[in-house]
Amino acid sequence: MIVSFGLRHIWLVRQLQNACTIVDLKSALLDEPPTPLRAALQGYFLKSRLGTFTYVLQAPDHDAGLRGFAQARGHPSGLVWNLLCLAPALDCQTKPMPLLAEEAATIWYRLLLHLCIAAGERHVQRLFAWVPADSPAEEVFRQAGFAVYCHERLFWHPPGEVRSGTPSTRINLLRPENQLDVQKLYHRVTPRSVLQAEELNSQQGNSLPYQLNLLGSEQGHVLYGNRGEMEGYLHITAGPRGVCMRLLTQPEASNGAAELLDHALALRSHYPSRPFYCAVRDYEGGLQTALEERGFALINTYSLLVKHTTVRVRKPVRKLVPALEKKAEIAPTVSRSEAE
Repeated sequence: MIVSFGLRHIWLVRQLQNACTIVDLKSALLDEPPTPLRAALQGYFLKSRLGTFTYVLQAPDHDAGLRGFAQARGHPSGLVWNLLCLAPALDCQTKPMPLLAEEAATIWYRLLLHLCIAAGERHVQRLFAWVPADSPAEEVFRQAGFAVYCHERLFWHPPGEVRSGTPSTRINLLRPENQLDVQKLYHRVTPRSVLQAEELNSQQGNSLPYQLNLLGSEQGHVLYGNRGEMEGYLHITAGPRGVCMRLLTQPEASNGAAELLDHALALRSHYPSRPFYCAVRDYEGGLQTALEERGFALINTYSLLVKHTTVRVRKPVRKLVPALEKKAEIAPTVSRSEAE
């Protein structure tokens, strides 16, 4: 049976949290994430749509009991959950419950199906996960109805070793009047399948990788051409453990990616002790070469997965109306002459 995390599950989550698989690696690279148990307790007490949602599986009918948990975090839009972790790992050999890979995959499968239903009941439209490409984890997600909508290659460089960049006079901080141009650029260079996965509804007006309502840890930088058209956008997210960059450039602007990268590296002095990361999608050609020329190295290739939620629909109960035993009939009237 799968239920929402409660205080009675503290011991179970504590036992399994050291054997969980992270499926939101970028957040772990940038921040100091709380332990799964701490995140579960915060979600339990705060009850926020932006908090952590934890679901626990306990099946006592199995020999040792199929046990596991899954966690997801709410997005500010209220329309998305980002999966954080699942436990136990598919190759779990940790005491007290070493499992076969098939058993761990079964736990994941059940938890993922339940997450989709639970999210749908909270009016969440999509769930996202980020796992190594062609891995056993990706296969389980596919079996649970998740689909790969693109791939990302993650590059990094250790702190203090990135070549200094040169700030560009053509690049400025993002302002409110630039937001429409960023959205137009995103739509122009992004494949339709990715747009369908990441675009929020019209009321939100933002795409998931380029939230323009920047938080305190985020910066946006825009690059305009000589004719006033936007050639590129640089999004920087800084965390206690690292700095992540995302670049968006016009294909015909051949030097735009290099100019944006050099500008980003010129900001290195603001983050002297943190490594730099940059994610490059499979349709963003040319950016990989610019990164390698500046000393960045490939970590791994990841699959971006999405699942559109389903909602358990309750059928209305129709009340049966008992039929009348006798129907009313029209009685003929009797005239006075007939009565006499």
